[in-house]
Amino acid sequence: SLRIPFDATVAIVGSNGCGKSTLVNLISRFYDPTSGSVLLDGVPLTSVRATDLRSQVGLVTQETVLFDDTILNNIRYGSPQATPEEVIAAAKQAHAHEFIMQVLPEGYETRVGSGGSRLSGGQRQRIALARAILRDPTILILDEATSQIDLESEQAIQQALETFVRGRTAVMITHRLGALALADQVVVMHEGRILDTGTHEQLMLRCGLYRRLHQLQFQEPDASPDAVAA
Repeated sequence: SLRIPFDATVAIVGSNGCGKSTLVNLISRFYDPTSGSVLLDGVPLTSVRATDLRSQVGLVTQETVLFDDTILNNIRYGSPQATPEEVIAAAKQAHAHEFIMQVLPEGYETRVGSGGSRLSGGQRQRIALARAILRDPTILILDEATSQIDLESEQAIQQALETFVRGRTAVMITHRLGALALADQVVVMHEGRILDTGTHEQLMLRCGLYRRLHQLQFQEPDASPDAVAA
């Protein structure tokens, strides 16, 4: 059982396969629970039209979906009325504008190829993040949204997100525990269940699994990130 207050930022951590993505996928109704219910302002999601629900949600996943179209249209996907100026502003927040203008041959008119094949993994994630920012969602879901981005860019994006998440609800799955500075609440999952919830400081004191995840991340830099959580 989990309650996420409006305008809170919640981080979800845990080992591979513990159910983190399953939990956040319930919010977007990619599937419904076999028992119990998911409520939005007290209303079961099964009573809400999927299109109405998803119009409130911005989603950035580890596996970014891009279309064989221009950078501009890929960012504007889901916000078709956005102006080029609004697209550029979102790209700047996602720290994508610089590589778009300096690296890509035709800037925002560059076609990305099938599935974004002409871009690196980190570039694709920044385009997807710009798309979510442009959408200006009530609920922002980040599922390993910066897993393929270099550390310097990730830190800059986290600074941008710190401003962007104000006044909206944000749920983020991360194995980079440094991102937890953004979170008001941390949810620790283990084997399909919520093991504990609390602030970083509270969990460091009472949750052994959380302490192990933290130690692996910060005290064993050679450890594979997949061994920490994904």
